[in-house]
Amino acid sequence: MEDLLKAARTVDRNVSAKQNHLTAIDRTSEPLRSISKEPFDGSTTHPIPSKSALVFGRPRTAKEVLDILRAEPSPSQLIASLSALLEPASLDDVFEASCPGPLQAQIVNTLLTLIIPNCWSSSDREIKGLLRSSLSTVTAISAIVSSIQALIAQLNTKREAQDTGRCVDLISVLSEVLKPDNRVHEIYASLSSTSTAKVKLDLTWKSFANIIGSGKVLSVVAEAEDALPDTTLAKEHRWLATGSDYAAWLGRSIAYFAVTEHVSDDASTSQALSQLLARALTVGHALPFIAAFHTTLLQRLAESSHTPVTALRYTTQPLPAHSKRAFLEHTLRWLAPLISHHDTYHLAPASSSQGVSAAAYLVDELVANDQTMQHNLIPFVTDPTTSSTFPLAIRRAVFAVISRDEDDTLHTIFKDILRNFSDPLFIMHAPTIQQESMAQTLLVAAGYIHRTTPVALLTLVRSSGHMQGVSSRLDASNTRARWLGMIIGTALSGLVDKEGMKMNFGTDDMQTADAHWYLDLVKVDDDLGSRESLLKLTTQDIVARRPRPKHEKRTTTLPVIDGKPTFGPLGPPQAPVQQTEVEGAKVTEILDSSSEADDELKPYAKPDSDPEDSDEDATLVDRNKTRPPAYIRDLMTMLRDTENHGPFTLGLKHAASLTRRKIGFGKEVSDHAEELARILCSLQDPFDTDDFDELKLQALIAVVMSSPITIAPWLGRQAFVGEYSIAQRCVMLTALGLSGRELAGLQEPDGLNPVSSKPSFPSKQLPSHLHDTYTPPTRRLEAAHLSLEKSLIAPLALQAADQSTAHLNAVKVRTFSSRMATARTKRKELPNGLAKIFAQCYFTPLVRSYQKDVAAYGSGSVWVSAPFLLVTLLKTLALLLHASGPATLGLREVAEEFWQMLLALRVQALGDITVLEAVLFGFLTLLEVNTNKQQLADEFSRQLMETRDWVDMVFERTGASGLVDQDGTGEVAKVRTLAAGLLVRAGEIMEASRAAFMGGMSDF
Repeated sequence: MEDLLKAARTVDRNVSAKQNHLTAIDRTSEPLRSISKEPFDGSTTHPIPSKSALVFGRPRTAKEVLDILRAEPSPSQLIASLSALLEPASLDDVFEASCPGPLQAQIVNTLLTLIIPNCWSSSDREIKGLLRSSLSTVTAISAIVSSIQALIAQLNTKREAQDTGRCVDLISVLSEVLKPDNRVHEIYASLSSTSTAKVKLDLTWKSFANIIGSGKVLSVVAEAEDALPDTTLAKEHRWLATGSDYAAWLGRSIAYFAVTEHVSDDASTSQALSQLLARALTVGHALPFIAAFHTTLLQRLAESSHTPVTALRYTTQPLPAHSKRAFLEHTLRWLAPLISHHDTYHLAPASSSQGVSAAAYLVDELVANDQTMQHNLIPFVTDPTTSSTFPLAIRRAVFAVISRDEDDTLHTIFKDILRNFSDPLFIMHAPTIQQESMAQTLLVAAGYIHRTTPVALLTLVRSSGHMQGVSSRLDASNTRARWLGMIIGTALSGLVDKEGMKMNFGTDDMQTADAHWYLDLVKVDDDLGSRESLLKLTTQDIVARRPRPKHEKRTTTLPVIDGKPTFGPLGPPQAPVQQTEVEGAKVTEILDSSSEADDELKPYAKPDSDPEDSDEDATLVDRNKTRPPAYIRDLMTMLRDTENHGPFTLGLKHAASLTRRKIGFGKEVSDHAEELARILCSLQDPFDTDDFDELKLQALIAVVMSSPITIAPWLGRQAFVGEYSIAQRCVMLTALGLSGRELAGLQEPDGLNPVSSKPSFPSKQLPSHLHDTYTPPTRRLEAAHLSLEKSLIAPLALQAADQSTAHLNAVKVRTFSSRMATARTKRKELPNGLAKIFAQCYFTPLVRSYQKDVAAYGSGSVWVSAPFLLVTLLKTLALLLHASGPATLGLREVAEEFWQMLLALRVQALGDITVLEAVLFGFLTLLEVNTNKQQLADEFSRQLMETRDWVDMVFERTGASGLVDQDGTGEVAKVRTLAAGLLVRAGEIMEASRAAFMGGMSDF
């Protein structure tokens, strides 16, 4: 009884508040103190609090902080405890929160298991700030990621509200902790300020670099986002699951680290920074990372006396050799779209471009005084595969840097390029894009050598390698290869030969604008830029990529007519109408109910019912309906409005019709065509709109039809750039294929241009909300492909059936149609507008972009790892080639390059049956379009024999002893049918060539 009545504390009112606080702590009852010394075994729900948990005051030791946190503290106690953790000097014992240890791990575990689930969502800004600061350690970040991983397993097995809330809280905490750009530097600074041994410090930093630099945070949060409901995670925390946003944050954080620490010039700090940079280069989103790194570095050092180059060298100097090459390559790929358009002809080669000079400045400062970087720079201009993936502007910047060296590096580069360019195997088998890049690089290098040492260039040109190379190219069967040989010979001869002895072929193709552009490359002389030019270049990129501010609702800015918002320009102001009151006697109409004229009056028809009028509550009816867009700029505004269902859906439904109506009136569509196409390419469906893919496809087709000469090449290149999904890329290819067929005059429904109809058995179709999800976006392209395939195979099948029944020719009956009946059923053919622009606007951008992407990323390219995407590309090219027909301009060059592309896919085709079918379909279309069999056999004899032998092997392997049974069905049967058709068609071509060679004596 005495213990129960004993006072918990005594307070002296005559002393100050601080003394009262100390007296209260010193006079705490002994029973509570003895109980608190017992270890907490977890048998009870909450541990028994110590004296610091019961008395409001600042704890003295880290152990007391742990006890307070375990006892469900009040907000004031929580603030005092977290403040003590953030100020270790106020504690009696030695405690370092940033250094890993057992007590630190217990505190972090208590914060994550007890404090965060109970206090995070309901706490004020002060407590959240203290929690963020307390969890900004390597131990806490690692524990948060591990906790999210554990919750993912629970959510996948059994989703409960408690686990979902905990997972969302942990992701939001991790987002708040990592979001500041200076957080990585603060963590390293706190680690360096501790008394930890250097070995332990290095291990801790390595662990932290692996967590945030290797993409573990990104993958774990992305997996958690998939396991959570769609609307659970807040939008401001989703950047952790978005690869580009996470990579950009990582780049900004490393740049801030470099800017802050490069002044100290500490070797250990530079090593730690480069270690994190090397790990960050493997995240997988290199372009956003490099862009954020360089732009942040330049912006933060713009007003300082230190140059960004100093911080750049401080960061990259300790990198290993392979990381240096990766960093240099990613930097060049980031600079490429900044200093040049996709089409290199937009640059004036004879003058120095400011963008090229700015890029040359950055490259020069990056490789200066670094032999490894200088050695890694050379393959970007000498290796055909790597060089072809960069535009000419980047190669010009590289030559501007290399030409400043006083050694013979430029001469060695010229010899290597000339040797590759003159190699007969390279001439015969290399893609055209590689041969063109080598020719451009060779001419630029020749110009630099001629301006410095003309005698050296004369010696190189007079060498046997150059003369044999030009001769080999003049003997090549490839028209483009021969033309490039003439260009090189003419340009180099113009530099070293006298006026009367210069080489001149005198052909028409040497007088074109393309030829003059190549010949002017020897005049390129770029200078090194400055820091200001580089900063201006990156600033323009930031402004171009800056998101548009959210537009205001149109109902508040546009006029309202009859209570409904309108789109379009404002009309002239109208004077208010003044109503006048009529004075005098009022005239009243007297109705005669007995009039017989009423019987002759017809009543008005009942108005159409409005679905919104059926609502019982009239207050819920929205009378302010959004009007359809009347202008292209209004359409783009409605498509960008992803927060309001009405304008977005209405704009999407009227996008195609509005664009087609505006094509022939003024320049409204052409001025906004590229911007509208960009919006449609990246358009998402936030409202589960009905027929979203079809409406988007029709709108994209309409934009391409508005200006096919400019939009078709842009869309063909756009399908290979950016971070588009596979479905979005397929929609782009489908739009190109169907718009090309429409240009060819195949817009009317027929056997080659079918209209997809609804299935005959609706019971076998998925529900509408699932059908749109699982239906591929290329169904219309697939329908056209199947129809064309059938039209190509059917004549061969009829011919084979006729030959197999040749012994019954005497009893066969043939029907004849009258001339009038034939003319009546014959459909009038429309002019083929695709044949004139197919090679330049459709084929070349698609094939060149594909070759660049595969050469740049190899097996990591999405066009290699996703067979469905490659199949869509091949079918698009085949359909466009067939629609263009035999009248295609430059058909021979198109056939040669397409044939070479298909032959290069033979190995990949044998590993996937869908790719195999697409390759066979491409071969069959290629032989069908080239109607001149004699010319085909003479000019493509090697390709024809290789194709026939390979198809024969495919046909044998798909037989009874190969991949499938002979009586297979589905895709396997299509492959065998296509292979048989190809063998028949190749046999016909070879037979026609043999007959022409024998001169009519083949029948004897």
